Amino acid sequence: MFLVLNAFLQVALLRLGPEDLPASPLLLAVTAAAYIFVDLLVIAMLYPANVVMPLLLADVMLLLVWCWALLVFFGHLSRWSQTFTAMLGAGALLQVIALPFSVLTIFDDMAALRVAVLVMILLWAIAVHGHILARSLSRSFGIGVMLATVYFVLNFELVSRLTAIN
Repeated sequence: MFLVLNAFLQVALLRLGPEDLPASPLLLAVTAAAYIFVDLLVIAMLYPANVVMPLLLADVMLLLVWCWALLVFFGHLSRWSQTFTAMLGAGALLQVIALPFSVLTIFDDMAALRVAVLVMILLWAIAVHGHILARSLSRSFGIGVMLATVYFVLNFELVSRLTAIN
């Protein structure tokens, strides 16, 4: 278990890529369960109960479809399992790091610190997702970061629309 967590940490530190993870259906399933659990905690802390499940479903589906579509478009669908596993594992790890700062919303005097740290984690997440995509798509880091930024904008727009409806 430690080796798997260390591998995701190394991916988050841009030292390993998705190709360094095993193409294992079991690892993908366990990583997806961990991502969903952590994502559920974060969403439940930040949004009203009536939008938690739609946001969770939308987040996971957007990530899945985004990875799949890019890999199909660039002709690397055989890398899907490792790419999606890396995105989920690194994403879960970054959400765990962000979780305590999400809790700081109850302290108004900590708002500036919270926002600064969460922006830094968001930029880190874009870099990590960009790194994973660049390696998976055999493209430059810059292209990967651009694609990761598009993903985060789409995710933000989706969250905005789902929370506005409910």
